[in-house]
Amino acid sequence: MKTLFIALFFLIFSCGPKNRQENNTPGAIERIDGAKKAMTQSVENGFFDMLDSAKKKKLPQLEKTNFDSFTDKKDYKQIDVKALKLDRLYPEINFEDANFKAIDLYTLPIRESFHSVVVTLLKGENEMESILINYNADGNIIDHELVAYDEIAESMSKVVSRISESMLTVNRIFWGNTKEVEQIEYEIRWDGTIEKVAAASLNEFFKGFELIDDVLTELKLDWVNTKSNMITTMVYPENPNETILLIPEIVDEGEQYFELNSHIVIVDNQIGKITHKFFESNHSNQWVSDAIELLEIRIDSAQFPLSTDQNAFGIRVDYLGMSRVNPYSNETLSLFTKSDDKLDKILSNYSIKDFGGEWDGDCNGEFIGEEKIVFSSPNKTTGYFDLLVNKKITETKNNTDEEEDCQYENTYLIKNSILKFDGTKYSEVEDKIETKSYSQIYPRKLENFQLNKFHVDQAFELNGQKIITGNYIPEKGKHYNPSDESKYNWGDRLVALDSLNNIIFQSQGYGDFYLFEPHFYKTDASNRIIIICQKAFEYPFGGEVFFLEKGNLKHIGTLDIEDTEEEKFLIDIVDIQEIGNSLVFSIKSNQLTLKPGEENSSLINNAIYVYQGNQLLLKTNSP
Repeated sequence: MKTLFIALFFLIFSCGPKNRQENNTPGAIERIDGAKKAMTQSVENGFFDMLDSAKKKKLPQLEKTNFDSFTDKKDYKQIDVKALKLDRLYPEINFEDANFKAIDLYTLPIRESFHSVVVTLLKGENEMESILINYNADGNIIDHELVAYDEIAESMSKVVSRISESMLTVNRIFWGNTKEVEQIEYEIRWDGTIEKVAAASLNEFFKGFELIDDVLTELKLDWVNTKSNMITTMVYPENPNETILLIPEIVDEGEQYFELNSHIVIVDNQIGKITHKFFESNHSNQWVSDAIELLEIRIDSAQFPLSTDQNAFGIRVDYLGMSRVNPYSNETLSLFTKSDDKLDKILSNYSIKDFGGEWDGDCNGEFIGEEKIVFSSPNKTTGYFDLLVNKKITETKNNTDEEEDCQYENTYLIKNSILKFDGTKYSEVEDKIETKSYSQIYPRKLENFQLNKFHVDQAFELNGQKIITGNYIPEKGKHYNPSDESKYNWGDRLVALDSLNNIIFQSQGYGDFYLFEPHFYKTDASNRIIIICQKAFEYPFGGEVFFLEKGNLKHIGTLDIEDTEEEKFLIDIVDIQEIGNSLVFSIKSNQLTLKPGEENSSLINNAIYVYQGNQLLLKTNSP
């Protein structure tokens, strides 16, 4: 290079005692242009020589270069600063100084349309940094960004990063009174430019930052190793002094694509140490996002009883297909339980929601969805309770009517299956489940039936008894009858009379309703009759459930749920099945209101009520 500058100098200034016309001859100009071209060509050749000789690394690349990366100065590489145009990025640095130099270099295959290089520079005795530089096809700089930094004077800060084909994730770490991590996301665009798209303080974003940071250190991971927006924590339901942590470790990453390893641990909150842990690689855990996008990984807040003294907790994973005309979504459930110092995965990636179909993008189409609710059975196999599975299958047909309005029709099918434990894991078995389905019956209605001091709304004769609904006639000036009611137990109720019209059962009073109407259900395989009293004001709001068995009537609980469409009542959409020792009330609808009419009502897609052990309990797939 020095020879070229000397040649250019002599060409310009050593033309001898010749006149001005001779100095401007075309031959001299051509020689000057030729020298400039030779210089440019030499720099370009140096650039491509540097690329050819550099290490080639794969994506995604974790960039954590620091002083410990170089055990000896002999590890430093010879880097052509001018060929890489580093003097333009660092005009303040004198690269002739031995303490300021480029010492390492590697290339990355981010895009074929430009060259990507990571260069490490020594900036004095105490600082070192690495930068990602994108060059165009001619070796000119398009853009650059800091990807690693280390300083050993105070050891209070560093920078690490993860580089993929379309994204750059940079973590700026500072140790003051506490550790702080700022995470910055950049988009690496097709033209080679690097654009900042997001930034967040992780220690402010995560409520349990210090605990998560301790766990990452124990697992020998950095924040930059993880899909940090999917890190999840939850207090362990059985012990408030323990926390469940879900750490997704990035294995591979690309444009709209990633694969994750699973780290699931339980931590002692007081000492910040892992007490139980589970690991599964991306090859088997199905934590992959591609054409089917992995949307969310979350810890299930519900507990799954396995025995009288042991419960499992769940991990749910949501997926979504990207096709508009062939929509698809899926949700899986995995169950884990403590075992010594580890966690055992006893149910693996069991599909509990599945939806798909095909339509024209406007209206016409057909879809099918399946939603499952898993709950424990009293029966055991190999020491653990069997898990019963309630399946609601919905078929939807959309059609355009004569007025070109889009109409839909849903049909529902309720099925059941069972998961049994084989000593290692739960699996769905092919055994036929004994299921008793209840159908509505219509006992003889008694017209104009009367009962002393009681206003009768409905009266039926059933198995030698009379089943009536209504209310005691209140005394003047009161809303209740003091001889038969109280101010807290008044209004509409269910009453049973014997053949002599003596009261043998009466429920509590539920207040003054517009409707409190009994509906009767029976199965041929049992003498039990189920009575659901539909409640309503201007709108329906659930029902009270009673058993009539061997002449005895008892209240078992409340179905506090309705369809969101007010013209549909609970008794129109309920499906009742007896599975072993469990009685299951399924609701045939895709949009339900829990606690209708109350301030804390909520919307859900699926729910069942299960009667076991003299308790009627709500089961859902909602958190």
